[in-house]
Amino acid sequence: MRGICALYDNETELLESHIYPKFVINYTKKTGSKYLRKFTEPNARKQDGIKLHLLSEKAEQDFSVREKWFAENIFVPYLGQKFELEYNENLYYFAVSFLWRVLILELKTDKSLKDKWYYDIILQAEKEWKEYLITGKLPRTHKQFSLFFTDRVKVNNSGLKGVDFYLTRILDATIADNEPKTCLLLYGKFSRFVFWAVLKNFGGEEDLRDVEINPKGGKFNIPQKLEYFPLLSLLSNRIRTVDEMVMPNEEQQKKIEQEILKDPKAFWKSDIGQSLFNDNFNL
Repeated sequence: MRGICALYDNETELLESHIYPKFVINYTKKTGSKYLRKFTEPNARKQDGIKLHLLSEKAEQDFSVREKWFAENIFVPYLGQKFELEYNENLYYFAVSFLWRVLILELKTDKSLKDKWYYDIILQAEKEWKEYLITGKLPRTHKQFSLFFTDRVKVNNSGLKGVDFYLTRILDATIADNEPKTCLLLYGKFSRFVFWAVLKNFGGEEDLRDVEINPKGGKFNIPQKLEYFPLLSLLSNRIRTVDEMVMPNEEQQKKIEQEILKDPKAFWKSDIGQSLFNDNFNL
């Protein structure tokens, strides 16, 4: 379909753009079910993740270069148990492009955002990030992006259920604020990679050194130190939200069971099987 490219603002043929990179969708299906389920719509099976007619071919190509870099230099090495990861400016671009798409999705699908106290802030962030993605000019205000690497959970003292499954499997994204209006984050995660951007400082942002992405490059040493209250609180809330969601209906549960019974040994050896086993029998 023809329309206006959300990045370059030119009228062109719009491609169906993935909010989550294609390689993430493929990995999630390969290591679990061939179908994806949004936890807000547990009865809807989706084969290809969230997509919108959003970007031109040029914009998609620009993003795909950094997605390929991330897959080859961060995603695959970390999942292959490499815990010292050097990176360059491509990681910052990837983080901005991913969270920019998350923000565009929120703006296009949630009409109530116009009534939120932070509406002008997210519009400013979108404008700055868009300019960076086009010109390479670093954001002036909303420039702090972080990446936290999760892993199989060994100890769970939180009282929450499904912690491993959320931290290692769920695809999730949201705008997060608090009632006192003292904090604002844009958040997105997939597999074992948690990204967020600070849009309003809560306090303690200077202690994000282990997780903050340097626009010019750097190195992550994993495990990282993370004591940032807004992010830890958000993770707890999202884990709780997923656990409290309505289960798939009986018909869909039967379909899930049939998938498992096709090869139960392979299922329990898979990443999703190990995660579910860990949550239900080890923690």
